[in-house]
Amino acid sequence: MLRSQAHYNALSLAQRPMEMMIENESLASIVNRGYASPNALSADDWARFGNYAFISFNAWEYLYYQHRDRAIPKELWVGADSYFKGLVAEKPGLTRFWSEFHTSFDEPFRSYVTQEFAKRTAA
Repeated sequence: MLRSQAHYNALSLAQRPMEMMIENESLASIVNRGYASPNALSADDWARFGNYAFISFNAWEYLYYQHRDRAIPKELWVGADSYFKGLVAEKPGLTRFWSEFHTSFDEPFRSYVTQEFAKRTAA
């Protein structure tokens, strides 16, 4: 794949969840409540939150592997990785998400993300 195409794909995937929140006020509310207190969400809202987070983590995974393959600029990876690590560190609802969805991701990305959640619980 051309490096410019990989860069475009990475940006598109990473930005899509943000675009969804901007475009859909109801989803933005669910995501923000899910980040803060996932157990307070109804089953339907938890499903929406979980699917939203899954889309986001799929983007992180794509960026992770494209970085390993040197298919995207290092600067794109550093910024995106920092963003996702910040979410893991600051949004307690993602802990529940990861506990339920981690098996949807394979190694070595799964261990990479699990280490970030371990830092959260150790802090």
